[in-house]
Amino acid sequence: MAKLDKSRSYLLRIGIVLAACWIVMVGLPSIREVRALMIQPLYVNDEDAAGDFAYVMADGSAYLERLRAASDLYHMHRIPIIYILDEHTIEGYNFVSKRSESTTERAINYLETFGVPKDAVRTITAQDNSLMGSLSEAVAIKQILPKNVDQIVVVTSAPHTRRSRLCFQRSLNSDVKVKTYSASLPINSAELHAPIFHEYFKLLVYYFFA
Repeated sequence: MAKLDKSRSYLLRIGIVLAACWIVMVGLPSIREVRALMIQPLYVNDEDAAGDFAYVMADGSAYLERLRAASDLYHMHRIPIIYILDEHTIEGYNFVSKRSESTTERAINYLETFGVPKDAVRTITAQDNSLMGSLSEAVAIKQILPKNVDQIVVVTSAPHTRRSRLCFQRSLNSDVKVKTYSASLPINSAELHAPIFHEYFKLLVYYFFA
């Protein structure tokens, strides 16, 4: 009988530990306010960001959100030029022009919808690096950076701001100031429900190898 009670007590403790792990790892992170708090250490935003141009970080479910934020900077006269990554992947079919469009073409058209003229948009080509894509974008910007540039604005989504700033600060010369502009607040981010823990892991990897 004593052994049975001991076994039940042991199983009960295991159940409590598993339930606590579920609450911490699954239950609480499913609450948007909690996820926003989890993003906060990754979030570095310069609200008054302005510069010689803005670069919009590519890829991800929040790309359109970032493009809208870049158009805001353009209309606030904080930046005169917007740079985006030149991507040839077919994004979809345009029924107006009656042809398929690449990711870059769709991005330029999207910016134009928000009042950014095509001649205010530039493209860069980055070396394909699936492991450290953000770093490859920063290196590509360095390669085309005019000598008279003093400050640039990197536009990205809230969970990526600290990592993006790290990449550009380490890639560019120290005399070029890097400002990060978040496309939204953490709680409103298009990536609010994307995996967050792996962003901390990626930040750690970039910190040591970028």
